[in-house]
Amino acid sequence: MKIQFIFFFLLTGHVLAFTQEPIPKDTFDIVSRAMQFPHHYKKWGFQVAAGLSMVKPPEDLLENAIQAPLANVHMTFGLPWKLSIESDLTTIIVSNQLRAGPRISFLFRDFGIKGGWDIAYVYGRLQQSGFNNSTQAWMHYPNLSLGYKLKKMAFTLKGELVIVGKVSTKSGEIEVSRSKTFLNGGTLTFYLEQRIHKNKVLVVGLKDNYVKFYWPTWLLFSTFNRFYHIPELYLSWIL
Repeated sequence: MKIQFIFFFLLTGHVLAFTQEPIPKDTFDIVSRAMQFPHHYKKWGFQVAAGLSMVKPPEDLLENAIQAPLANVHMTFGLPWKLSIESDLTTIIVSNQLRAGPRISFLFRDFGIKGGWDIAYVYGRLQQSGFNNSTQAWMHYPNLSLGYKLKKMAFTLKGELVIVGKVSTKSGEIEVSRSKTFLNGGTLTFYLEQRIHKNKVLVVGLKDNYVKFYWPTWLLFSTFNRFYHIPELYLSWIL
């Protein structure tokens, strides 16, 4: 009886081991889903993220500045030869910026580097609270990103220059134009991209805008000719 019991136990164990489904291996890699981390996104692939930016305006403008989150949509389109195109739409209704430009990316094991140049068009119009202002501008953003990745998260440091091209502003019927290109300052941003659920990734960014003129507040026509540190918190969800 004892021998039969041992034989039955071993046979049952082999049957259960044979019929039990293997636990699926987690193959997630942050590179396949990240947007800010420097890597070559798959050729002809398309990726979208939507989010908000919370900005603290300069104290000089704080009493009059419109304080509301900036809505943002960021897109990536993969090309051959380590190239891609990134575009970005940011709006607060009365001020809007659409920017796009090429990227070239290189990945060395867990480290990445990405360089690019964006051209942006800014349009704003404010006809309330005593204002009747409008503005149009062209801007340039040469940029460089450095990143490091783990399996489920990535860290990226991005720096860019802010170069203002032609600006056309109008207050009522009075038009003021600036045609000379000038360096407006720069930005430095730290991004954390973290897997939250399945293949969904949350992006958190801390940005310092060191600029003379911050485009969402141009409609207020600040006359202060000095640089400001303007902090910005960025949150987005990669769709």
